[in-house]
Amino acid sequence: MFFETHLEQLRAAAEANRTRVAWTGYAPIAPPGVAQADAILATFDGATLTLSSPTDSVITADEISPYTGKALNVSYHAPSVDQALAGAAAAARALRDADIERRVGVCLEALHRIHQRGQEFAAVTAHTTGQSLNMACSGSGTNALDRGLEAVAMAWSAMTRVPGQVTWQQRFGKSDVTLRKRFRARPLGTALVIACASFPAWNAYPAILANLATGNPVLVKPHPRSVLATALAVGVIREVLAEAQLPADAVQLVVDTAEAPVAGQLATSPEVRIVDFTGSPAFGSWLERNVPNTLVFTETAGVNTVVLDSVSDLSAAMRTLAGGLSLFSGQMCTTPQNIYLPDAGVRTDAGVIARDDVVAALLSAIDDLAGAPRRAAAVCGALQSDATLHSITALADVAEASGTLLRKPVPYVHPDYPRARAVTPLVVRVDPRRGDTLPEGEQFGPVAFLVDCADTAAAVAHATASVRGHGAISSYLYCTDDAVVDEVADAYADAGASLSANLVSSMPMQFAAAYSDYHVTGLNPAGNATLTDESFVAGRFRVVQDRRQVEGA
Repeated sequence: MFFETHLEQLRAAAEANRTRVAWTGYAPIAPPGVAQADAILATFDGATLTLSSPTDSVITADEISPYTGKALNVSYHAPSVDQALAGAAAAARALRDADIERRVGVCLEALHRIHQRGQEFAAVTAHTTGQSLNMACSGSGTNALDRGLEAVAMAWSAMTRVPGQVTWQQRFGKSDVTLRKRFRARPLGTALVIACASFPAWNAYPAILANLATGNPVLVKPHPRSVLATALAVGVIREVLAEAQLPADAVQLVVDTAEAPVAGQLATSPEVRIVDFTGSPAFGSWLERNVPNTLVFTETAGVNTVVLDSVSDLSAAMRTLAGGLSLFSGQMCTTPQNIYLPDAGVRTDAGVIARDDVVAALLSAIDDLAGAPRRAAAVCGALQSDATLHSITALADVAEASGTLLRKPVPYVHPDYPRARAVTPLVVRVDPRRGDTLPEGEQFGPVAFLVDCADTAAAVAHATASVRGHGAISSYLYCTDDAVVDEVADAYADAGASLSANLVSSMPMQFAAAYSDYHVTGLNPAGNATLTDESFVAGRFRVVQDRRQVEGA
C-alpha cells in the first residue's frame, strides 16, 4: 500500500545515494510565525501522550522553553525497562515476518506525514531545543527527513541486493547437483535509539527508520529535557504501523528523568541487540566499552578545527566563520572551535593581512551579526540548557583572569522573546608556545579559541593531533593553493577526519548534505558510525538461507 505510493521517491533516493549528487525528497517547509508557533505549543499544555506498551506510570517531562522560560507541561506514559522490552518482544515476530516492502513503506509514509506537519514539528522543536524556527524547518525539518530517507533507501538497497531464491546447479563427478536456495533477511533484535537534547531529529530519524526497515523493533529514549518533538515523530510512526496492520509497539517512546535515567539499564539488557547513541563523549565511550555483545553506533563530539592559511576575500571568509560560530549558538556537532592563526598573518588577494588584523576582522563580523536582532535570532536561536550558559560564563571568567579574553559571551536582544536564553560567541586567544592551555575536548556552545601558531604546517600538526586525541566531526581550511589543500586533506584523512576547504558562500559552513556528505568518519574518537554508509544499515540484519536438493533435475 504505502510502498507503491512512494516507490518513485525511494528509487530516486537510492540513486542519489549511489551518485552522491544534490537531491532532496522534500519541499521546503515555510517557518510558522511566532504567534502561530506559540499557539501550536499551547495545544500540548497539560496533555498526556501514550506512545508505548500499556503502563500506569506517567512522567511530566522537565521541558522548559529556551525562549519563554516556561514549562511545556507535557506528560508521557513511561514504561519500565521490563515493560518496554516486553512490548518490543511482543511486536518482534510480526515486524520480522512482514516483507521488506511493507516495512519500508511504513518508513516512507511516516516521513511523508511528518513533512506534512512540518510547521507543527518546527514549533515544538524550537521550544524544546532552542533552534530558531528557520533552523527547525530546515536542519530539523527537511534535512533531517532527507537523512531519514537516505537511511531507508540505503537499507532497502542492501536488503534487495540479495535475491529471494535461486536455482543452483554444479557438476560433482559425473552428475549435476541441483539445489533450490532461499535467502531471507533476518533482523538482529530489539534496538535502542538514544537521542540528544539539542538536535534530536537529524540523528534519530536515520537510526529509528534503519532499524524499522530492517525489521528490528525500536525503543526511542529521548533526552529527558527535550522530549516532545521526538514523541510526535514516534506517534506518527506508530499510527502508520497500525494502518499497515503491524503492531504499534514496534516503535515505543521510553521516557525517563535526569535523576533516574534508564539508558544504561536498557543498553545493557540482553534483549537489546542494537544501540544508536547521540550525545556526550563520556556516555558514548561507556557504551562502546560496556555492551560488547551489542551492535553500537555512536556520534558524540570532537574538537572541530579551522586552519587559516590564505583567502581570496578576507571579509567573506570572516563573515562565513562568524556565522559558523554563531549558528544555533554553537550547539551543533559541526561547529568550529579551535581556529589557527599563523605568525606571518593570512595571505589574501590584497596582500598579507597581519594576524591582529585578522582577529579584528573576525570580531567585527561577529559583532555585526550579533548587533542585528532579527538576523541574530534567525541564526543564533537560543541555548537549550541553562547548564551550557553557566559553562560558557565560567570559561569567560577564567579567560578574563588569564588575560586571554577577546570577546565576552554577551546576549543579543531577541525581538520576539525577551526572556530567551540567548548568547553570542565567547572568543579566547591562546598561544600554546607560551604555556597557554586549550581545554580538553569540545566546549559546548558558542565558544571559539584563536590559536597562535608558527605556520600552516604547525597548525595542521597541532590540529590533527587534536583529532586523534579528542576526535572531530567537521574540519575546515582556508587556503588558495590547491597543492597545499591536497596535502592538508591527506593529513586530516590520515587522522580520520573529513575536511572542508574555502567555504565562503551563502551555505552555512556546518551544512552536511543528505545522500552526498558522509557525516562522521568512524575513524576518530568523535564516533564510530557514519551517516549513512552501508555499514550503518548492513549490520542491522543478517541473511539466513535454506536449501533443498531437486531430485531428477
